[in-house]
Amino acid sequence: MPPSAHTTIPLEPKAIRQHIRALIRHQYRLHPREVTRQTHAVLNEIWQFVTFGSIQVQTHEQKQALLTLKAVTDVLTEQWMHLNDIHGEVSAFFQDLTMVWTETVLQVDLTASERKRWAKQITIWQTRLANWQSIREAFAIPQAALREGWDDGPLQRILQGIDLQQRAWEGEIPAYAPLLTQARLTVLDQQEKFQEYLYLAKAEGQTRAYVTMLVRQGQISEAISYGQHHLTTADDALAVAQALWAHGAQSATLQIADPGITLDGNHIPLAIWLRDQSWRMGEQAQAMKAGEVVFQGEPTLKHYLSLARIAGTHWSEYRVRLLESARQAPSTTDARDLIQIFLHEHLFEDAIAVLQTDRRHTLATLIVDAALKEQTVLEWVVQECRHQAEYIMNGAKASYYQAAANWLTKARTTYHLLGQDDVWHIYLTSLIERHQYKSKLLPLLKALA
Repeated sequence: MPPSAHTTIPLEPKAIRQHIRALIRHQYRLHPREVTRQTHAVLNEIWQFVTFGSIQVQTHEQKQALLTLKAVTDVLTEQWMHLNDIHGEVSAFFQDLTMVWTETVLQVDLTASERKRWAKQITIWQTRLANWQSIREAFAIPQAALREGWDDGPLQRILQGIDLQQRAWEGEIPAYAPLLTQARLTVLDQQEKFQEYLYLAKAEGQTRAYVTMLVRQGQISEAISYGQHHLTTADDALAVAQALWAHGAQSATLQIADPGITLDGNHIPLAIWLRDQSWRMGEQAQAMKAGEVVFQGEPTLKHYLSLARIAGTHWSEYRVRLLESARQAPSTTDARDLIQIFLHEHLFEDAIAVLQTDRRHTLATLIVDAALKEQTVLEWVVQECRHQAEYIMNGAKASYYQAAANWLTKARTTYHLLGQDDVWHIYLTSLIERHQYKSKLLPLLKALA
């Protein structure tokens, strides 16, 4: 059995190394089908040590925190090739680990010689990761944090509010600059240096961070004004709107969220949030406007019903418009979602039309079952059931013969509803004759007589 997360977690660096090595060694003996799931469990357990290191920093056990993180990173940079990264979990783990390292070295008070020693250690880890370029480069962020710290000239001028028109870099801005700035902001926040946070966020163009901190500091009008002119993505607008709402400035959220829907990026989460919060505030028109944006981007039955609830007595006019939008939905839209909407409205012809772009048998089943329940479009049901069953039988797909029989059972029921039992028997007889040599299929067909 692998070491379990339920066992006592060792806290000494030597014991941490042994524990992580044992976790990774267990991976060697796993069947390939188990590796992905176990890798997720292993990384979760290893992350407990990273979390422990972060806690040590906050509780002023700073030097011990570095040793804890070193123990984790030593083993991982030696053994990373034995972990399955097929879903990118290992890569993501390393990215997160390097950010923890960056924040840690920015918080720990190190002498010049200690900084050089830790920078040399990071170089060793980078060398081990020479064949993993993206992660090797990720360690450049804590390396830069060790090299530059907080004493760099341009950075100091920004933190003191002397020069907010210049970036915190001399010469060409490195690729890791945004992540290092993010780490610096995290540390300033933890140290409650809020004015320095605002200076740095503004100078480095970290608009979301800058505006949300303005909100946290109660500078609501400044946050709204700056956000309206500088927010560039819907995700950022959502973060700011949520911060305003949490701060109690509910009415101000509309001034950020409403125009935010038109910004770049995925605007659906913002539109959903705006729809729901506007409805809570009694802003029906705003809620419907945002709800339509949601539905156009994600035409699902859930969003459709939300709009029906919000619209109230005005639903009939919105219903016509939304159904037409669903009919014109792009081919990339999930067919099941569209079918569910049309079936909810008993629009079977529209539901059937969706199958022209997506012929999955599960979608056909959805429509057939609903049509049988309402006893409508029965002629289409007969043809669809026959088509699905014959596709299986003619393809000699023996493992799916029971599915073919299920389709034929529905066909038999439909023929009966149509008053065409004699036509069913003629059809079944022809199937029995055609497939008389398929020993696994024949008993299933005869059982339908």
